[in-house]
Amino acid sequence: MKKITGFTTLFLLLAIITGTHAQTVDDIVNKHIEARGGLDKIHSLQSLSMEGTLLQMGNEVQIKYYQAHNKGLKIEFSLMDQTGYSIITPTAGWSYNPFAGNTAAESIPENQVKLSQVSLDLHGPLVDYQSKGNKVEYLGKEKVNGADCYKMKVTRSSGKSGLYYLDAGYMLVKSVTPSLVNGEEQEVTTEYSDYRKSPEGYLVAYKRSSGVGDMTFSKVTFNPVLDENVFKPSN
Repeated sequence: MKKITGFTTLFLLLAIITGTHAQTVDDIVNKHIEARGGLDKIHSLQSLSMEGTLLQMGNEVQIKYYQAHNKGLKIEFSLMDQTGYSIITPTAGWSYNPFAGNTAAESIPENQVKLSQVSLDLHGPLVDYQSKGNKVEYLGKEKVNGADCYKMKVTRSSGKSGLYYLDAGYMLVKSVTPSLVNGEEQEVTTEYSDYRKSPEGYLVAYKRSSGVGDMTFSKVTFNPVLDENVFKPSN
């Protein structure tokens, strides 16, 4: 019988610990994917449109949200018969805010575009995270609104990282991600709730709350045909 040295024992323990940690991360990610209907279902979602309201400082703002996977994201906001928008694409971004006195669309600064481009991924940072160049770490459990959640740290290929909290059903209930606020990079916390499954089998949160305000969606369309001009400045 071979003698097991202290070094051998140490290496065995390290292998077990490392393997268990990696398995835990992938187990949680796989259950997250399963909870959302499976990888094929998620991959089949290539576009999305949503309509609803944003409650902000006592005002009810009408919002429309259009997204094509890794191609474009447009958010329209309307109040008092005026409509503004923000657009992000893989190469550029524009904003038009008549409430700030804009008379035409303005280019979004490059650093803000880069931070916002992560939102173009309609499938989320945990899905296919390795092929996207993302690194995922499991940081243990933490309570969100009194319930234990899986705390996941995602570091993207850009080096920017965010925190994602999954509930007992492995659905996203909270994220803490970097964003530019008034020209300064800050962490923005968003909470997700009221998940509903469509007849096609897609799950989406109809309520989202952040420092911007509380959003409630009343209409969601999966895989709509979106004209490419949707993601171009119109004025």
